[in-house]
Amino acid sequence: GEISGSLTIGASTTIAEYMLPSLLGDFRKKYEDVVIHLKVSNTEGIVSMVENNVIDLGVVEAQVGNKNLVVESCRDDKLVAIVPKGHRLAEKEVVELSELMEYPFICREEGSGTREVIEEYVCNAEGCKDGLNVAMELGSPEAVKGAVEAGMGISIVSEATIAKELKLQTLEVLELDPPMHRPFSFVHQKQKFRVRVMDELLEFARSYCEKED
Repeated sequence: GEISGSLTIGASTTIAEYMLPSLLGDFRKKYEDVVIHLKVSNTEGIVSMVENNVIDLGVVEAQVGNKNLVVESCRDDKLVAIVPKGHRLAEKEVVELSELMEYPFICREEGSGTREVIEEYVCNAEGCKDGLNVAMELGSPEAVKGAVEAGMGISIVSEATIAKELKLQTLEVLELDPPMHRPFSFVHQKQKFRVRVMDELLEFARSYCEKED
């Protein structure tokens, strides 16, 4: 009845930094003999690792196009706009995409799930001709928030990433109209040989997601 062994998990940057630490910490407390290796990449990189059997389980923040993989939604993630303190949009509580498009935009790199979701949102709302006024591309949520705090532009980020900034009041946060949501999802091979520790982790993660909702 002992659960032991090792697993290699991959997570996109936002999830690895803000969601997985507490989940994996709680899992290790329950199953002390399980060794977990974590690889961090953007969504595109994580899906590629699952496809090539580099990792046992991926957790990603955008849609997965490969129909040969099992994709299971964990929970809904809301995205919000962030602007520097004192910005002319800061007095608003809700902002429309057309208003954001007037300002320099700080975005994630190509292959990022967050960027993919934002680009899809822009296409749906404005048509794909006029994109955001991209001033800078950065490789992590922390870098994006730092650039916005420094007054280099505005951005759209996961609400899960800004608890510290809200507490310290270093950024202004605006709701988007229309709202923007995306799923955090588990992704793994359909036919991959499943060990019991993998099933235990998936079941643990599912209950964790339900608790977080």
